[in-house]
Amino acid sequence: MIEKINVLLLAGGKSKISMRKFSGKENKALIEIGPHRKPMILYIIESLKKSRYTDKIVVAGPEEVQKLTKDLVYLTIFDGQTIPETLKSGILPLKKNPLILISTCDAPLITEKHIDHFIEKCYRLPGFDIYYPIIDKEVYQKTYPSSDLRRVYANLIEGTFTGGNILLINPRIITDFAETINDFIYFRKHPLKIARLLGARITTKYLRKYLSIQDLEKKVPELLGGYKWKAILSPPEIALDIDKPRHLKALWNNY
Repeated sequence: MIEKINVLLLAGGKSKISMRKFSGKENKALIEIGPHRKPMILYIIESLKKSRYTDKIVVAGPEEVQKLTKDLVYLTIFDGQTIPETLKSGILPLKKNPLILISTCDAPLITEKHIDHFIEKCYRLPGFDIYYPIIDKEVYQKTYPSSDLRRVYANLIEGTFTGGNILLINPRIITDFAETINDFIYFRKHPLKIARLLGARITTKYLRKYLSIQDLEKKVPELLGGYKWKAILSPPEIALDIDKPRHLKALWNNY
């Protein structure tokens, strides 16, 4: 039986200038999509609440986001000046949990089915402290063939992958290594920069195209004081996020 997991939903990100002009919204969480013009964050909250395996949801965001979501979730808090600050304050009500789910607010095509699939796969592989979704390039491009929804990919021995917008993590890692986790989040769309965070050997292997997932799974504990990392092959919807006007225009075609 899978124990229910609490969730930290990050909703403090500001839109890029081009997106702000296009959508009229300063905060990404409030950008309206779909036939009913609903803020993006409401789609992910709905999916999280429908999941078989999620429990309390904490939303970290500005006042406008909190007003919109306070009656829908367990708790709302203000986001910090930086991602590490937000992560540290966000996990306070959840820090006693062995694992929590962290999600961004800008991936509105994630449904409860995708969340459940990811969590189930994680729990089949016990003993890890971070479970991170990776999505096969070919699968993603078959699902979202539009060039406007293209992603950045990392070429590994096992294949070509992009990353996702949720992860399952031991909250103690955030307490102990918030700055390092911030670096991974900040550079998540730049595989070479991620490789450089992991050191010269990993960078060389990546540039020479013989870096493997196993190499990464062995290296991450060295950087995180022994905490173990596991890559989880996941559905493409977990990868699709909305950063630019072209993403938003293409997304409308999925509704």
